[in-house]
Amino acid sequence: MTAGPYENQKDIDQHIQRIYLKLDKFEERIDHLEGQMIVVTKWLERIEHRLGRMEDVRYDVLQVLNKLQTELETKAEKTEKDKDIILQLLSNENRDKEALAQFMEVEKDRKQERFLQVWAVLGPVIASVLSSFFTRFFM
Repeated sequence: MTAGPYENQKDIDQHIQRIYLKLDKFEERIDHLEGQMIVVTKWLERIEHRLGRMEDVRYDVLQVLNKLQTELETKAEKTEKDKDIILQLLSNENRDKEALAQFMEVEKDRKQERFLQVWAVLGPVIASVLSSFFTRFFM
């Protein structure tokens, strides 16, 4: 019942073959995992590249937003100033219209007064001339 050295050697050889088969399987798995690692590394590089571009774009977008906000504030201030100027011009125009209307009223009153003063002087003179003319003509 004792096994001979040859049988032991055969068992050992089979055992070594199984170990080599397992090592081959592990090697295949390692090769497969290395292939997957290469793919994952490429994907990570792409992702890092995209993140870098996104950060650049984000920075550019922030600059554009700040510029737009500044322009909007400037335009709002300009619009407010323009609105104030327009309101002031309208106020000045209304004041000028009122002043012109008042001036014309005063001028009209002065002309009427002057007309009355002239007629106050000319009325008796014309009446006198007419009465003397009619007196000579009819008498």
